[in-house]
Amino acid sequence: MESIHSFQSNEILTGIAILSVLRNTKKLETTKCLLIEPLLSYKSIRDYLKNANSKVRSIEELMVKQNIVFSNFNRRFQEKLPLSINSILLMSQLKLLHIENNNLLFTGDKFDFNEKTLGKAAQDIIATSSNLVEILTREAASSLYLSLRVEL
Repeated sequence: MESIHSFQSNEILTGIAILSVLRNTKKLETTKCLLIEPLLSYKSIRDYLKNANSKVRSIEELMVKQNIVFSNFNRRFQEKLPLSINSILLMSQLKLLHIENNNLLFTGDKFDFNEKTLGKAAQDIIATSSNLVEILTREAASSLYLSLRVEL
């Protein structure tokens, strides 16, 4: 299987993406957290969501506003799944999140999201989090997976 290349190809950046969403929600279903990395693997989505003036309330609205077709989302999801799981486990070992039943709980209050040494890639990811939270929290996980055509 050919790997999809994106600027975020390691557990640390994916972990920061998950943490930045959890920082805003405090608690989120694991199934929704697994969508973060594949969504952010689209440059057009990252660029749109990191813009403070962008407001989006659903996956469907994102598709319409940005004319994004998620035809290959299932493939991206499948390829990014091990990376997402490894990132969740790493962040859990670092005590930045806690896994409880089907939820991830934010425990990284001491993590400095403004630290300049995180780099531009991490700062771009962090900038997407408030818009990404809106998308992930307004719909049920099953609805998100259906809209994105994820095959389990």
